[in-house]
Amino acid sequence: MIRTVICDDHPLITQGLTSYLAAHDTIEIIGSTSSAKELREIISKVVVDVLLLDIQLPDGNGIDLCVELKKEYPDLQILALSNLDDRNVILRMLNGGASGYLLKSAAMDEIVKAINHIHEGGVYLDLNAQKSLGSSKVNLSEEFPPITRREKEVIKYLSEGMSSVQIAEIMFVSPFTVDTHRRNLMQKFNVNKTVNLLQKIKDLGLDE
Repeated sequence: MIRTVICDDHPLITQGLTSYLAAHDTIEIIGSTSSAKELREIISKVVVDVLLLDIQLPDGNGIDLCVELKKEYPDLQILALSNLDDRNVILRMLNGGASGYLLKSAAMDEIVKAINHIHEGGVYLDLNAQKSLGSSKVNLSEEFPPITRREKEVIKYLSEGMSSVQIAEIMFVSPFTVDTHRRNLMQKFNVNKTVNLLQKIKDLGLDE
């Protein structure tokens, strides 16, 4: 059973999703809420596999909340639900750790498909979200390779024009370690120069 929580501030959506998803043998709805505060309380008390998360909540930003929850619960799979098909919002959610993005206009059966897909370790975008990213055939495993916390630090300092020696001093590591992070990043993003790495990071919205 996929232990699922729904967080959306529209009661009709929450009730509709709860009723529909509860009828599926593979999905167990263990909670629903309309606020970030209540969501934190639920997740702190029970094990959750998949979270359906609204982007806009009355007491919090879904993007920031996604980042927060993924740091505290790295095994939690988050499926963003939104009325926004804005490229920047989608990229920020994916960069924040979300495993999928669906517009609220998506069919109910597609939501089930997305839940099962991300629970199995995949990344899911509905067609409208894919079009917003500029391609109907986005290869998410290539576009958004996993980046470690240390690699994100290196990206930040590289984008500020710092050398490996300068970065090493700030991170309290050796320049060799910084260069290793840099090489790993270039390999992940399939580029052979630091300038190309930084450009790709910027294009994907991962520098925000």
